[in-house]
Amino acid sequence: MPEIIGICGSARKKGSTALLLQEVLQATGMQSELIFLSDISIGFCTGCLRCRENQGRCPKDDDMRVLLDKVLSSKAVVLGSPNYYYDVSGLMKNMIDRSIAWCYLGIGEDTGTEWHGWRPFIDKACGFVMSQAAFGGEKALETFGCFAEWTGLDQAGSVIASVGARTIKEFPEYSEQARDLGTAIRDRVMKKRAGT
Repeated sequence: MPEIIGICGSARKKGSTALLLQEVLQATGMQSELIFLSDISIGFCTGCLRCRENQGRCPKDDDMRVLLDKVLSSKAVVLGSPNYYYDVSGLMKNMIDRSIAWCYLGIGEDTGTEWHGWRPFIDKACGFVMSQAAFGGEKALETFGCFAEWTGLDQAGSVIASVGARTIKEFPEYSEQARDLGTAIRDRVMKKRAGT
């Protein structure tokens, strides 16, 4: 079972986002799995809130349950997305929208707010990776930050890689930042294991 899950919001398996996620995962030294959202079936959230009435079970029969099981059983998660119009990709945003059901599972930390439910991933280490042509990634990181706050993830850091029309391989500084993020995630996991 993977200790850390990477979730890629880009369909480009050899693109900048995927390569940075691989750097992060490898640097943790933990058993890992990289999931491409383009390879799994996730329907759109319709806002019906049946998940709230059914203890986090969404009526859609798709791969969100499999993704949830992987994230729940992991020690850490790292999410990556290209910057599209100053935000995460549609693939990533759709996954984030559908994750609302996870907050009604009744696990983690109760928020005390009726419409929020629970933080199912309380203190699970996480990191974020953004790739972009030029600028605007900070707004996309805000989306990731909201997801982390909503679900209780413990943010170890982030990387924004601006590569223009070139490849990520031409920017060794971003690979180094990704490895540093992997180390920070690993350190948080180890600290939690030690109970400190």
